Amino acid sequence: MKNKISLSTKFAALFLLIVGMNAAAYYFMLQNIYLQELKSQAKTVVSNVESFGAWVAQNGRVWVKEGSKESFLTQELYRASCENVDDAGFVHFYSKNPALAQREFSEVVAKSSSPAKFHMTSQNVMNPVNAPDGFESMALAIVTKTGASEYSEFADGQYRFAQTIYHKASCISCHGDPAKAPEDVIKRYGSERGFGFKEGDVAGVISVSIPAKPLYMRALNFVGVKELALILVPFLIALWFVRSAVISPIKKLTETAHDVSTGKDTPIDIANIDLNTNNEVHQLTLALHRMRNSTQLAMKKMREARAEADKHRK
Repeated sequence: MKNKISLSTKFAALFLLIVGMNAAAYYFMLQNIYLQELKSQAKTVVSNVESFGAWVAQNGRVWVKEGSKESFLTQELYRASCENVDDAGFVHFYSKNPALAQREFSEVVAKSSSPAKFHMTSQNVMNPVNAPDGFESMALAIVTKTGASEYSEFADGQYRFAQTIYHKASCISCHGDPAKAPEDVIKRYGSERGFGFKEGDVAGVISVSIPAKPLYMRALNFVGVKELALILVPFLIALWFVRSAVISPIKKLTETAHDVSTGKDTPIDIANIDLNTNNEVHQLTLALHRMRNSTQLAMKKMREARAEADKHRK
């Protein structure tokens, strides 16, 4: 069966195989680039969240007026801002620690048009609102068990990324011994959850979600008529070259060899062929020409010998 397949068909099959392998390699490279791009976006979100938390933590807390968007980094700044106001005008205010400020920031981002959303969670959350979802529970289990700094996966059209966060000294005042925690923290969250940590313990993860289409759909955005033409045209050029430079000359030489083998005086044009050529088809043509001449000479001698033998018999 293999011997019945033409060179053109074999070449086409080989070319398609090469194109398929190159496409697979391109797909995997694109997949790595796509994954690295998504991870880079997620890490940028994490970095911004941590920077915001550090900004709050560097002065302890953010103090805000009740029912107001105005915020103050310290209680002293808050009081200074209201020093010309009667006491009855500023008795209602409260503070927000870094974790609370970051959670409220995540809620604002969740309602925004930003495609990237984030959530801070832990296995021991102080606020039940921060409880982990399925992906985050898996990420927490893995980073806690293995000590990994991050975990990621694709799920339901989303790229999910979780980066481990650790308790710093500034965190322990609220998450260490509940007996030493600020009164407003105990009043708001109680003393049963979110405590007992030490500096350096795994605090939880910052979880980031980014919409992610399947890679093949993303790849279609990069492949159009021009790109397909650039793949197809070289194939057609290569096929034309193989047929014109190899297959057609070989067919002619095959016919010539058949004629020579049957004793026909078939001419072979070698006028335009260099005797020192490196072209394999030309070398075959020269070899066939020599074989033709040798065959004709041998047949001539055989006829002469036969004629001579017949003459002696008579």
